[in-house]
Amino acid sequence: MKKFITLITYILLIITTFVIPINSSIFTLNMSNIVETEREEEPFVVQPNTIVLTKLENPEDLFSFAIDSSKKLTEREGAQLSVEGTLTDYLNTVHSLTLADFDYEVEDLSQRIIYHIKSVKRESSFLSNQIAINVSLMNETLQLSTYQFVAADSLKPNGLAAAAVSSELVPIYFNSDRGLLYPVYTKLKEGKNRFRRIINTLADTPRYPGISERNHFPYISYIWYSAGTLELKMLSSQLTDFSDPNVAEKTLSCLLNTVKDFSGDLVVNKVSFIIDETKSSRAFGNIDITESFDVNRSAQVYLPLIQDDQLTWLPQNIVNRESASETAQQIIGAYQFPYGIGKRAEIAPLLPKDVKLEQANVVGNTLRLSFNQSLNDYCKDRTDYPATLIEGLALSATTLPDIDSIELYVGETKLNKLGNFAFDTPIVRPQYFNVDLNYIK
Repeated sequence: MKKFITLITYILLIITTFVIPINSSIFTLNMSNIVETEREEEPFVVQPNTIVLTKLENPEDLFSFAIDSSKKLTEREGAQLSVEGTLTDYLNTVHSLTLADFDYEVEDLSQRIIYHIKSVKRESSFLSNQIAINVSLMNETLQLSTYQFVAADSLKPNGLAAAAVSSELVPIYFNSDRGLLYPVYTKLKEGKNRFRRIINTLADTPRYPGISERNHFPYISYIWYSAGTLELKMLSSQLTDFSDPNVAEKTLSCLLNTVKDFSGDLVVNKVSFIIDETKSSRAFGNIDITESFDVNRSAQVYLPLIQDDQLTWLPQNIVNRESASETAQQIIGAYQFPYGIGKRAEIAPLLPKDVKLEQANVVGNTLRLSFNQSLNDYCKDRTDYPATLIEGLALSATTLPDIDSIELYVGETKLNKLGNFAFDTPIVRPQYFNVDLNYIK
């Protein structure tokens, strides 16, 4: 028994000494399954501010836009806001704009900032402007545009009925100090020969804004009318004040415009000159008088000229088109963009560009003009402006052949009121306009 115990002891000793070290991996405890090994720390990343620019609709503002950000803008971020734009006025002149050129208010709602751009600081007595701006902040951009039309306070009709004047008047064309030519209704010289009365009235100066004292035409003692031609005889000694070609050309324009419409029952188609009993003289501003001068009766648009805070109707020739509708479209275009005919800062636009003439047709001697709804929108709650517009349309339309009145429509609805201004229909040309102040009661 003792020997058996000794044998077992030796066996255990051999196993402990030689066998277990060789296979120790079998009994090794894997601590990685119990305790996670240490990892490298991830870096802390700052998320960028996200910016969104949005156009807003607010009828009280010229422009409205919002800046939405994922977190409140810092002063440094807000300072990057850029507003740049252009203003194209009715003379088609382009002006650069920045935010400083506008009156505006800022509404700060933490992560939403709203800009209310109210108006342009640029002052003008009448406006017809296309305004466009580009807003940018960080990597975001926003483009906005709008159209502005404000009728001038001076756009008040100046047409008068016979009851408002003290004498029978006729339109005589005079050159103004501003180099413009327009008719002024004034009283004729006394006498029996109507042509002589008309032409010698040209030598007078009416009392009217823009017309100053000057010799507008030499006095004519001999006038002969035959078969549509008006013949004037003069002496070179009478023409010393008209030797300058520019003066002579303007004087001739006064004459040709004056005789075209107001010669009574006899129509003047041509005017010829005889100076010192010859047709070869160059005493009248070096103008060639060997041939007669034609009287132009092309259609006209009467543009609203603002001078001394008063409206003067300024007629300008336009091309007669094949149809009355095409000619009427020219008139409307001139009222929207007057610089296309008369490039003068004193000529006000009379119609906004979004008023459209949808149709024009002739019924008898009446021109029917049909507009879109924008006509009513711009005339709403106003009296002087629609009255002026109607007066201008009547003056212009009645220069078309065989047209003596107009009717206005919006769509298919016939109008007898525009804004606060009521009128008879059809509308006829005013009896007097641009009236000499000496003859207003």
